[in-house]
Amino acid sequence: MKMGADDHIYKKLGMNFEMPDTGCCGMAGSFGFEKEHYDISMKIGEHKMLPAVREAEKDTLIVADGFSCKHQIMEGTDRRGLHLAQVLQMALHESPDGPAAGYPEARYPDVRFGGPERKKALMRTAAVLGVGALALGGAALAVKVASSKSKKAKVKRKTVGRLFG
Repeated sequence: MKMGADDHIYKKLGMNFEMPDTGCCGMAGSFGFEKEHYDISMKIGEHKMLPAVREAEKDTLIVADGFSCKHQIMEGTDRRGLHLAQVLQMALHESPDGPAAGYPEARYPDVRFGGPERKKALMRTAAVLGVGALALGGAALAVKVASSKSKKAKVKRKTVGRLFG
């Protein structure tokens, strides 16, 4: 499968790259996430893509821009697919030979699915969402109280008007 503009970027970066025809990853959006399609999804991935990822050298960048393909790679191998933006970030921050040891994708945030960094990120997200929910709830309560006071004032004015007018 040709990636179009991506290969132009890789050439500009001076990367030694290949884009093998790995076929379909088998996920097809949400298809592979559905319980009744899991087995066929994995069989499709095993046709070409997953074996190609497993056969890649340890220092090879595995690039998969789509969420479905990245997830299928994660499920079927011990590797993680990188997005083109992560490859560009790596080009800016690493030596020409790439990261020193291990899989190159291990040092890039959105591909870490465990450990203390994920816990911290989840806690920060929960805190922000909690504060946002409290603020929204407080604002809704203030509007309700103000609306209630306004309705009571209108009722009193109408009652006074009928008694004396």
